Amino acid sequence: MSKSTPVAQTETSAWRNPFGLALVTYYLVMAVVGLLIPDDILRANAWARDFSDFIASIVPQIDRITALNIKPDVNRFYFSVLWAASPLLCAMVVGELISGRKRGYSMWHSTPRTMLSALLAVAFVILWSINLWWVDPSLRLTRTLFAAPLGRSAFGSIAFSHIPVACATAAAVWLLAWCTGYIPRNIRSHRHE
Repeated sequence: MSKSTPVAQTETSAWRNPFGLALVTYYLVMAVVGLLIPDDILRANAWARDFSDFIASIVPQIDRITALNIKPDVNRFYFSVLWAASPLLCAMVVGELISGRKRGYSMWHSTPRTMLSALLAVAFVILWSINLWWVDPSLRLTRTLFAAPLGRSAFGSIAFSHIPVACATAAAVWLLAWCTGYIPRNIRSHRHE
């Protein structure tokens, strides 16, 4: 009688995940866009002004960033581009969460208490970055995030666009999984193991 050996599970590299690579590429492309925007983008191009006004009519954060009066043309256009590309970011985050579920991310197997605290943290991050209640134009941090091209493209984009969009998308997927019963079934099945 031969002894059977368990089938080895192959662990895939994070660099082979297309959604993870797409997220990294998205971030790098948006960072480069932030570095290359000319200072007179809205004065020199009517299409850029119309585009920025349209996106600002949907996302009030853009008008708040413009009102800081720190490179208003560049920041208005850049954050308009970031928010216009946010549906693409949402699709990549959903893809990453779905493929992560197949790889066993703990988000799907958490307890209700940890999920509630995570949801509250997500809500805080979204409110913090969208409302801009803490931003003071006289602070050095604010100038670094909005005046310097590297600060705007590397850190400002994360704090004011990428994080709230990614968090809101992840929260929506989590809420959908909770309301459809997927997460409660996983919780019950793990309790019985």
